[in-house]
Amino acid sequence: MGTVARSSGRANGRARPAGPLPPAIPPFPVRRFTLDEYHRLIRTGFFREDDRVELLNGWIVAKMGTNPAHASALTRTARRLRRLLGDDWIVREQSSLTIPNSDSEPEPDILVARGPEEAYDARHPQPKDTVLLVEIAESSLAEDRGEKLRTYAAARVGVYWVVNLVDRRVEVYTRPRGGRDPGYRHRQDYGPGEAVPVVVAGRELGRLAVEELLP
Repeated sequence: MGTVARSSGRANGRARPAGPLPPAIPPFPVRRFTLDEYHRLIRTGFFREDDRVELLNGWIVAKMGTNPAHASALTRTARRLRRLLGDDWIVREQSSLTIPNSDSEPEPDILVARGPEEAYDARHPQPKDTVLLVEIAESSLAEDRGEKLRTYAAARVGVYWVVNLVDRRVEVYTRPRGGRDPGYRHRQDYGPGEAVPVVVAGRELGRLAVEELLP
């Protein structure tokens, strides 16, 4: 994901390296899909209702299963974001983000978008609508720091959180960089005993205690 400036919170004085990234191309014959082709598959009922998939850089990827810890962290984080942000912002859970002019339509665990709600009756939010993305990471930690991070940075989503259940902290990525090597220029970690600033459209609207987000 390129060079990222990392500064840790007070509770953990050292930055930790990201885990290994998944292979960019599987070692067997595969086919990439465009965003339009992916939408056609959805419209024709190709996927079953219980299929949990998303499109990442042309690959139709199976999403990780949800265990109790993941589900609890997702509920805790979404609930507190809704309480803090009120009705001015839309908080969506495990819903699609359409990235135009790309071959990606990921489904972040939490997406915060500009209102009103009616704006998304006939379409999914796009990066221009989106002010914050959150992934709850345990078994998916390498992907959330790797392919997902690069996809969100390339789309210029300004703030990206990884609620890291493995190391019990929240990683906040800001200052996205696009181009051939997309990534975020800055990372700040927050551990137990600290609070994560909720920055929306350049304004801090409040803070969430890390301990309240982690199961």
